[in-house]
Amino acid sequence: MTPEEFRAQFPALRTSIWLDTPGAPPGASRVIDSLRRALDDWASGTFEWTEWDSAADHARADFARYTGIPATHIASQGSLAEAATTAVRCAPPGKTVVVSADEFRSVLFPALAHRSSTGAAVHAVTRRPGRSRTADLLAAIDDTTGLVLVSEVLTNDGELVDLQAICDLAHHHGALVFANLTQTLGVLVSDLSDHPADLIAAHGYKWMLCPRGATWLIADPDLKLLRPHAPSWKTAAEPQQYFGGSYTESETLTRCNASPAWLSWIGARTALNLLNRLDGDDCRQHVLNLAAAYTEQMASNGFRILNVGRRSHVVVASPPPRYRLDANALRSNGIRATITESGALRVGFHYFNSSADADAAAVAACAGLVPQS
Repeated sequence: MTPEEFRAQFPALRTSIWLDTPGAPPGASRVIDSLRRALDDWASGTFEWTEWDSAADHARADFARYTGIPATHIASQGSLAEAATTAVRCAPPGKTVVVSADEFRSVLFPALAHRSSTGAAVHAVTRRPGRSRTADLLAAIDDTTGLVLVSEVLTNDGELVDLQAICDLAHHHGALVFANLTQTLGVLVSDLSDHPADLIAAHGYKWMLCPRGATWLIADPDLKLLRPHAPSWKTAAEPQQYFGGSYTESETLTRCNASPAWLSWIGARTALNLLNRLDGDDCRQHVLNLAAAYTEQMASNGFRILNVGRRSHVVVASPPPRYRLDANALRSNGIRATITESGALRVGFHYFNSSADADAAAVAACAGLVPQS
C-alpha cells in the first residue's frame, strides 16, 4: 500500500494536516466501520458476547503474525502502565531499577510506586544538558542494575533511543530491559522477532491505529518472575472457567492477560489487518525522510531542535529566542499538532503524511511566530 492509498483510509485527512499522531491519530475508516457494526449489533441485541470476548485472543494471534512473535509470548492488557507495572516486578531482589527521570509517567510511576511499596532501589537518571537519553542511561547501568525501563521514543524531544546498545550493556551486567514501543511500533518498527529487549510493551492507540485500551506485553513465558498484576479467570490455566476451583496460572504469557474491553479489541483486529498491508521498511524510510526535511526547514528558520540524540519521526522544536508560537496560525491552516507546555511545537509523521504536510507545517510555524511581550 502506498502512502497515498494509506492516506485515503482516513476521512479526517480531507480537511486536516494531521501531525498529532504522537498524541492520537485520526480514525481509519475500516476501524470505525468495525466499531459501528459492533455498536449496531449491541443496539439490536444481535451480538454474541462470547464472540466479542474472544476478540482479544484473535487480536493476539493477529499481533503475533504482524510482529513475528509467538502468540505464547504475548499477553493482552489494557494500558502501558499495566504492562510496566507487570514488568517492574521482574526486577531481581536486591538489584536497582534504572529509568530516566523524564520518562513517560506510565513507565516512570510504576517504578517509583514499586520503590514506595517494596523499598526496592530505583535510580531515576537525570538528563545532563547536551547529553542524549541514550548516553545517560548507558552511564547509569552497572553491576548493581537489575532492570532498565526505557521508551524507544519519548515525545518530549523525539530521540530514538539506541535500544541495542542499552540491551547489550544491561545483558552484560545480567540485567533485564523493558522497552516501551508505543511511539514506534506500527511506523518505525514492525518485525520484533530479533528485538533485543527482554520485555516489550506497546499501547496500540497511537501509531497502530487501534482504539484506546488495546495493549500488548511481550516476554518469554519462562521468565518466572513475570506474574499477573491482576489475577482473574483470564490469567488461569486451561480450561478457563468462571467459578470456584484452586488457583492456577497459564504456562504461556496469557497468565498476564487483563480482562478485555471488548470494543477496543474488535477495533484492534481491523487496525492490525490494515497495518499488515504496509511495507515496514517503506514506512520507516518515508517518515524518517519527512522528519529530516521538516527538521532542516525549522532549523534554517531559527527553531531549536530539542533532540540531541538519534533522530526519529517525532520532531520537537522551540521557537527562536524572544519569540513564541501563536496556535491560531496552525489551526487556521488546518494543521493538527501540539504546542507543549514549554511552548515548543511537536509534530509526528505517519505513513499517511506527505512532503506537502511537512512544508505546510513549517510555513505555518514561521508565520505564527510572534514577539514575546
